[in-house]
Amino acid sequence: MTQSRFFQVSLLLPVAVWVLVLLIFSFVLRQDNGAIWQNLYDGYHIFVPYVIFVIVIWRLVGNKPYGLLMFMAFIVPILWGFFFTLWYVIVTYIQDKSIETLFVLSIMVFWAAFVGYLFEIIPFLVLSKLKTKFKGDQQQSNALSAH
Repeated sequence: MTQSRFFQVSLLLPVAVWVLVLLIFSFVLRQDNGAIWQNLYDGYHIFVPYVIFVIVIWRLVGNKPYGLLMFMAFIVPILWGFFFTLWYVIVTYIQDKSIETLFVLSIMVFWAAFVGYLFEIIPFLVLSKLKTKFKGDQQQSNALSAH
């Protein structure tokens, strides 16, 4: 696995954690299927923009060198905070014809970026500790072209 592929796959970590936590709480609280489906449906407010965001970032980090991936690990949560807030403003304006105050929007940016950093810590640590264990993107393409 290359460093850039690992970074791309790590973008799916929040979705996997959310589904796992949803299933655990559903079984612990003994919720029926209707409640589980309702919780899945309620999550679309966050995960539809996240999937769009991940698709864009996935394309941007493909076959990039280690140094750029480390920079992206720093900047992606900030971009997520602004993207999620912009998405929220657009959806709220379309649905209610209103916009939150700047104070509320700045809190949203902060918390979305904060959560992004929490989810980015694990892939960042793995990538920085095992940077020599991953195949380089150039090595991978050479190995593929040799076959």
